[in-house]
Amino acid sequence: MIAALAAPLWASAVADRAPDRTNETGTIEVDGRQVDVVSLDGVPIGPQWGGEYLLGADANGRDVMVRLLYGARNSLLIGIAAALLTTILATIVGLVAGYFGRWVDAVARSTLDVIWAFPVILLGVALGTTLAVGGLKVGPLELEAGSMAISILVIAVVYVPYMARPIRGEVLALREREFVEAAHAQGAGPLRTMAGELLPNLASTIVVFAPLMVANAILLEASLSFLGVGVMPPDPSWGNMIDAGVDRLVTAPHLAIAPGLMLVLTVLALNVFGDGVRDAFDPRSKAAWGARRL
Repeated sequence: MIAALAAPLWASAVADRAPDRTNETGTIEVDGRQVDVVSLDGVPIGPQWGGEYLLGADANGRDVMVRLLYGARNSLLIGIAAALLTTILATIVGLVAGYFGRWVDAVARSTLDVIWAFPVILLGVALGTTLAVGGLKVGPLELEAGSMAISILVIAVVYVPYMARPIRGEVLALREREFVEAAHAQGAGPLRTMAGELLPNLASTIVVFAPLMVANAILLEASLSFLGVGVMPPDPSWGNMIDAGVDRLVTAPHLAIAPGLMLVLTVLALNVFGDGVRDAFDPRSKAAWGARRL
């Protein structure tokens, strides 16, 4: 994240080029001689391990390191924003469905089951393709086709059931507890009970799910961008960078390896962090894991 935030500094002070600046006919000095950034047969130079073209160039002569850092900004922005929106929507749906029950719970549960029935990538591609054609306009809300807001919205929606269902289950158990009955006895309405009594007891569950949702959102964003319905070129994203490098795995493997490695490390770090958060907020799971080892 620090490297992603420092992307403009690297681009201006080290690489001296913007992420979308092409240089197909340019040259670079290597071992005292001038070398084409992109050869006549279309093969870009590999990593130079210096300031400029540290991780090599792509087929358009753009600096891969610069695009990798700016792609990190886009991927992390979409992942964090989508996870935040998923958390908000899932918390609202889970609270309302679990608290009111009956027909409200039945409608919410059926809607979640419909979304749950589709594989996330297929549903994401379907929604992303639909919205990428004409954008989205609902009242005052208008999202232009190709904007990152569409990717954020699509990813947030498809992951709502994965978080709303556990929250709903906890609310169903919590609403029968004594402190909820005490709140009702004091005249608290549904909104006050949900916000003041139930929501604080869901904090640990929400905090545990948050980093895992970010990791899943980054993975799905990369998948959608790889398939052409996420972040649109020339804006960089780890997914569309991998897509651009797949056809050149033999002649220029750095094009796919660099963003792929960053994607793996980021998702792995978030999953490890999520496991640590779960152990911190749920000591019972840690104790159970230790008992299984014994």
